[in-house]
Amino acid sequence: MRVYYDRDADVNLIKGKKIAIIGYGSQGHAHAMNLRDSGAKEVKIALRPGSSSTAKAEGSSFEVLDGAEAAKWADVVMILSPDETQGATYREQLAPNMREGTALAFAHGLNIHFALIEPREDVDIFMIAPKGPGHTVRSEYDRGAGVPTLVAVSQDASGNTMDVALSYAAGIGGGRAGIVETTFKEE
Repeated sequence: MRVYYDRDADVNLIKGKKIAIIGYGSQGHAHAMNLRDSGAKEVKIALRPGSSSTAKAEGSSFEVLDGAEAAKWADVVMILSPDETQGATYREQLAPNMREGTALAFAHGLNIHFALIEPREDVDIFMIAPKGPGHTVRSEYDRGAGVPTLVAVSQDASGNTMDVALSYAAGIGGGRAGIVETTFKEE
């Protein structure tokens, strides 16, 4: 088992990316806030029209887009919406609009492992799975600590997917507690 820490990740990689967080529930809120507080300048939230989370995201000074707009704009798309909606979101909004070389990320292995989402071959696929609820991911980050986090790469189209994944994990505070390498299947 390989465990990474902040010293093993270049958080500057994620700071230079345009990051779209799909969903603004427990994990979405924590990831977005922690990434921004780690220095990521371009973090936007993607929500379905009429979402009750829109006011919350805008109240935290995030721009809210729909999924298609977010996919066109982003370098990294982190899907943090409910597992059962992710396949349709990917097929209908994300896949047709993502640029070649975009990274698509998940917090669970389910949709990739069970092929409920079959990603395009020209995108990177990684998983960042904090082992705690979003409010804990956020509160631990705020106190200068972190939550142990799993990392996995399923598809490495760019050749640097693990570097970006580790940078993202460090950006949400995972490198403070330990980032454990795994697979989508094992998660």
